[in-house]
Amino acid sequence: MLWRLWCFVAGLPLGALALVAARQIAARGEAPAVGELELGAVLGGLALLFVASLVARYRDDDHDRGLHLSVSASTAFAAAPALLCALAGLPPPPVVSLCVVLSVLGISLLRGAWQRGPAGGFWRRAAVAVAWAAIAGIALVSFETVNAGFGVGVPEPAPAVRTAIFDFDARVPTLALPRCNPRPAAIDVVADRGAHPRFSPDGSSVWFDASTKTGTRQIHRLVLAQGSVQCWTCGEEGNNMRPAPSGNGAGVVFDTDRWETWAAPFNTELQLIGAGSEEAGSGSRRLTVSPGADDHAVFGPGSSVLAWSRGGSGHYAVVSGAIRSGHGGLILGGIRVLYDGGSSWTAPLAWSPDARSLVVVHGNPLRPLGAYVVDPATGSESSSGDEVSGLASASFTADGGWLAVATTERATVAGLVSGRLGFLLAPLATRGNASVRFRGTGVRAGEPKGEGTSLELGEVAGWGEPTGVALAPDGRSFVLGQRRTTDRGVEERLVRVTLECSSSDGV
Repeated sequence: MLWRLWCFVAGLPLGALALVAARQIAARGEAPAVGELELGAVLGGLALLFVASLVARYRDDDHDRGLHLSVSASTAFAAAPALLCALAGLPPPPVVSLCVVLSVLGISLLRGAWQRGPAGGFWRRAAVAVAWAAIAGIALVSFETVNAGFGVGVPEPAPAVRTAIFDFDARVPTLALPRCNPRPAAIDVVADRGAHPRFSPDGSSVWFDASTKTGTRQIHRLVLAQGSVQCWTCGEEGNNMRPAPSGNGAGVVFDTDRWETWAAPFNTELQLIGAGSEEAGSGSRRLTVSPGADDHAVFGPGSSVLAWSRGGSGHYAVVSGAIRSGHGGLILGGIRVLYDGGSSWTAPLAWSPDARSLVVVHGNPLRPLGAYVVDPATGSESSSGDEVSGLASASFTADGGWLAVATTERATVAGLVSGRLGFLLAPLATRGNASVRFRGTGVRAGEPKGEGTSLELGEVAGWGEPTGVALAPDGRSFVLGQRRTTDRGVEERLVRVTLECSSSDGV
């Protein structure tokens, strides 16, 4: 009786994994309900018990046949780590895991069916079998993770995309590059809370997210001339963060964790809300639908194209899509990969108004990273310097000719982890909780293809870590988001830095 009970228990994770794999084959993206997983587990346990009992019945030439089979059935526990990875959206795909586990289980059961002799030390042998099964499951996950780390880079742009970007670039007016002193003319605190600032297209307002009385982060707008702040998403569920206004000023895209479930604990989605004063609090509309991460959005050409970070199954990529109407709402269509991060976390920091420069980072988000400027029209890639905070935004001037990035220093042990494991750390780094992960703030500004010039920030440099930098359309000032830990808890602020610039053209 003991061996039958053990076979049933060993089949529980296998049955749950089979259910998840079946849902994937059926192309059902929603997470399985708890009741469905329980049913799948029970069916898996009964199936393994039935198979083992059937083999024991027809191979009854040994007194301990059932014990031999139960030890062999312990290899089914390899489905446990694979099941956890499938539910968390990590590699490998559940179908691959299921096939591997079933193959190993089948071979092991054949061995148990032909094995002879006493089956002494059942619990010791079963424990060893479970340990080897767990090691095998972890090895499978590790192999898929390492395999996903290859192929990082920019895919070859399609001819139609190349032509469209060239045409768009030709229509963007070129402005004179700002000639500014690296020492600021003025530094003013414009808000005592907030993170991830972005200028409106006309430069009159700054969008940002900040904590509210409900404990969630919500989207706000600061009118600089008046100093007034208005909450845009208060009343909506979840943490709503990282606002990105469109180039025409009509809408704002942000990411939210409101769609998280127990089976998709790291799910983030993109939402769109109108930017008109009358649309504050009117409710946002969902743009993406996937069980993984969709966040860090930036607007691209024509205010109808978005680039954002998409993660799932241990793989991250910067993708783009066009906002379209469909099925009574809005959807993102024509999705294509702009930058493949593999198993490293990757995200866009800014996309220039002329569409020719997309700033991306990839690696471990809990350490300073190298920033790369990608030309989506040609696929070329150039460095924009190191020590860039991947959790802070970058920003362009109105024509894309001038770029500002935020730099920082590592402050946590997690920052030492290899970039190949960035997919594991990304859910922790991009959460809605306001925690400090870096030390010190720096800002570099210059032309996109180059590292730029470091600005002299004075006391601002040591106040805390950067949460974002927003360059004014004319490049003569920027708003810097900062965060630090004090005895009173975590503090945030928005600082406006005005540069001393000449009015002459050229550099």
